[in-house]
Amino acid sequence: MTFTHSRVRRSFFAALNEAHGHLDSENPGGALFLAVTSPDGSGKLDTVRAWRDSEPDRRPGHLILTADGNRLTHGYLAGLQPLVDHAIATAETNHPDLVSAAEQSLKRIFPHRQSPAFRMPKDLTGVASRDERTRFYYHDYQGKLLNGVYEFLDSYLATTGQTCTLIIDNADQLSPTVTQFLDIMAQRRTLGRHLKIVLLVNGDLDVGLAEHSVQVSLPALSRPEARELIESWGFESPAPKQLDNLWRLSQGRPARLSALLRCAEVKVSLPGYLTFETHIDLYLSVLGERRRYDLLQEYVRGHCADDDSIARRNYETYDEGARERMHREVIAELADQQQEVLHPVHHLSLRDASDQVVALAPLSISLQEIGLYNTWFDLFSRFWANSQLRTLPGGGQTHNLVYLRMAFVLYSLGLAHVSISYLDTFYQHFPHSLYTPTVLYSQSMAHGRYQSPPDLVTAERFALLNLEKISTEFRDHPKYEYIKVFAENALAYIRARQKRMDEALKLCTDGMDRMHEIYGDDRFALHQSILVYNTAQIHEMLKDYTKAYEVYQQTIALDPNYGEYANDLANMLQRTDRFDEALEYYERAIALCPPYYEAHLNRAQMYVRMGDSAAAEADFRRVVELNPGEARAHLGLGILQLKQGRFAEAQQSLDAAVYHDPRNALAWTNRGLTLLELGRAQEAEESLRTALTHNGKLTEAWNNLAHVLHTGGRKAESLECLDAAVRLSDDPDYVYNRALLRHELGDTAGALADVELAAQRGADAAEVADLREQVAKTPGTAAI
Repeated sequence: MTFTHSRVRRSFFAALNEAHGHLDSENPGGALFLAVTSPDGSGKLDTVRAWRDSEPDRRPGHLILTADGNRLTHGYLAGLQPLVDHAIATAETNHPDLVSAAEQSLKRIFPHRQSPAFRMPKDLTGVASRDERTRFYYHDYQGKLLNGVYEFLDSYLATTGQTCTLIIDNADQLSPTVTQFLDIMAQRRTLGRHLKIVLLVNGDLDVGLAEHSVQVSLPALSRPEARELIESWGFESPAPKQLDNLWRLSQGRPARLSALLRCAEVKVSLPGYLTFETHIDLYLSVLGERRRYDLLQEYVRGHCADDDSIARRNYETYDEGARERMHREVIAELADQQQEVLHPVHHLSLRDASDQVVALAPLSISLQEIGLYNTWFDLFSRFWANSQLRTLPGGGQTHNLVYLRMAFVLYSLGLAHVSISYLDTFYQHFPHSLYTPTVLYSQSMAHGRYQSPPDLVTAERFALLNLEKISTEFRDHPKYEYIKVFAENALAYIRARQKRMDEALKLCTDGMDRMHEIYGDDRFALHQSILVYNTAQIHEMLKDYTKAYEVYQQTIALDPNYGEYANDLANMLQRTDRFDEALEYYERAIALCPPYYEAHLNRAQMYVRMGDSAAAEADFRRVVELNPGEARAHLGLGILQLKQGRFAEAQQSLDAAVYHDPRNALAWTNRGLTLLELGRAQEAEESLRTALTHNGKLTEAWNNLAHVLHTGGRKAESLECLDAAVRLSDDPDYVYNRALLRHELGDTAGALADVELAAQRGADAAEVADLREQVAKTPGTAAI
């Protein structure tokens, strides 16, 4: 029943052409997005779509897609979904290898999607049932998924030669996930060669996106424009006074103008002293109950996405009970179709907040399991602060689990203090909940692993209390042994942190044996693999690398498609100088995961140890591409560039390192050396002193500061820095440097003493002999 009068504003085409001409995907600082701003109902979508359709120089086959970016009406990828769906469907038919190359990202971000191009089974995290899922993705996992989607779209458009314009309506309502994707697009930029994105904004554009956008504003209709639109819709041209009334009541917006004309058609007059809403209410009053009900049903089943003023006002003024019944019907249908995550507007439209929480629970769990934490928090954090909702009865329901899982994510984000207070509240209200073992396990981990500094005493208390509760209250539970072994696993972690390795190892191995004996290889396979993995880590901590290697292999055999296990084994192999084998497992980890920057970082650091600077630089650059905020990659690049004499590049890399990690003393130290090489001694000194404020025991910084001060002729201060370096480290180079400086200062006795100390600490024998000879030749020195 919704009317669809065209809202095309052709007079705005020239402004769009001019703005479009300022887009520049090739320039790192150039604008990548075109943002069109104006109030809702101003005709942005129709106008931009008609403008793109009318371009005379548009390439043949250029694809134009439109999408609604409202995260509540169209889900976590609202705005991007039509493009991704089109690319996957087309590639599956014509370029299946492109889908296969990106499947580790695509099948995780779309967990219910099946594709004939997927070639690898899911890991155990992806196939475990909800109540057995004991492993969750880390908080930055979403960035990997989105980089994987980015690379899929980029390769798809490049391979097919397809160019595309994506018009995203309601871009002010984008999910944090989609905003992050657009940030990635602005940072990496290659996708902009094939894809132009037009953001249609009702209000203010996200300031981060605005930085990468050319913005133009669609003004309100003028009176002549309003008359022209009215006539184009087939209505009789209004008299001047009637046009004035229509123009003012519509606020110059085509959508409101269309609604007012429909009011006039049913003889609802347009006196200027009545508000716009009053006119719509009068129209609805003569529409008839059956037609109003049908209009309401159409609006709700359209996921409340229609911006027609009459449909919206009808919804706002209709009986709340009827509205809620319709929303609940749609919620049930979405659940049956596994599409809850696409239309949360229905859940949030229920009248009671507790009903909203209960209805949202399955949707919330699904988002959390994908790893889309920023959109998950955006949807659910509004309920976190409500103490009544946090303790909704009865302690063992899905909505209670939502809050518990939010607590898991909070402490992994470094917000253990926020998580701990909720876990305390939950346990006080529901001491006998089905989730009690989960709560107490979480408390032990929050205190012992994620709190800084860890509180192992409290962590141990919760772990032991958990085992006591399980033994007394869960002995008849059908999963008793599983629950108990899971709790013992937490205690094993605490015992390892307490350096009680034998106890930790016994807890893990006994648990593995019981799980295998009781449940076989198939049941609780995910947790069994985690137990084996934890055992491997303990063997590694005990430096029993042979046994650790054997157990890591068992872990990988249990979950061969989980790339993080391969990465951890590769790290151990690197530490034991088994570089060739480590490279094989890094390759495996990278192949099994969405773009896995940690594996590239670890491999880059190994390449540095192997002396392969080119390979190390390539991996460091890959890390920066995938995660620009990874300070360790910027630091690694900076050190390589410094050693190679590429001082200007080194400064850029090290500036980025200290920007992203301002407490990284090693980055400040190397930045200081770089600035000295660039002739900026004062800045070099400031950088090195900053390093020492963050780590006063960093001997490299003391030695380098001594060098800077010596270069500036401040030899006494330089000596003080070398004294600190020698005091803090056994490195013979520092003693040797102090010997040189003492020799310069005429402290022959001190220089000789340092020569001998450098020799004792293992300094190069030839250099020591040469310096000894130089000092011995100093006038007044006794023969040695």
